[in-house]
Amino acid sequence: MPRNDPPNTAKAPLENPVSRVQAGRPRSTEVDQRILNETLDVISEKGFSGVTVNEICSRAGISRATFYRRYPSPAEALADAINANFKFDALPHSEDPVEYLLEFVQSMERSYSDPRIAPAIGFLISECNAKPNVYERLLAGVSERRVHVHNALTTTGIISEPPPHIDLEEILVILSSLAWTASVTRRKLDPDVIRTVITRLVL
Repeated sequence: MPRNDPPNTAKAPLENPVSRVQAGRPRSTEVDQRILNETLDVISEKGFSGVTVNEICSRAGISRATFYRRYPSPAEALADAINANFKFDALPHSEDPVEYLLEFVQSMERSYSDPRIAPAIGFLISECNAKPNVYERLLAGVSERRVHVHNALTTTGIISEPPPHIDLEEILVILSSLAWTASVTRRKLDPDVIRTVITRLVL
């Protein structure tokens, strides 16, 4: 079982088809969200081997053509569904580095608390050799989330000049690991304990 988000080994972030603008009639974001939700539901209920485009389309109330205009297979839809579950752009912005990183961990914990997410990540990790492009698509989301938090810490002055001994990327990996472990063991993180851990890491 992975310790957190899948290891960040992607060569470069890949474009996210959910956000790509296509020519012609504007895409419906409501349809996009239905596809992502139903993909997670079907896979959590039946496993990856039991998922079909027909079932996703039936549950989402769309045609196969609508699905295939967005994704070549359910695997790509699943990668985007996982990434869409993490809402770091809405993360509160404390000016204290310890509190900001606590918010990061708690946001991760909320995302992982969706019982569909951890198994879905496991399915994609198991397919990383057979479908490397899909795995890189998932990792692109991991990279995007970490870049967002890293930039928020360094460009807003929360941590204007990280000390030489601080590797923010490694700290985010460690904190993500805590959130992941809490999800798979079904134990809620204690904010006071996490504050202590963060303080030891960044100060």
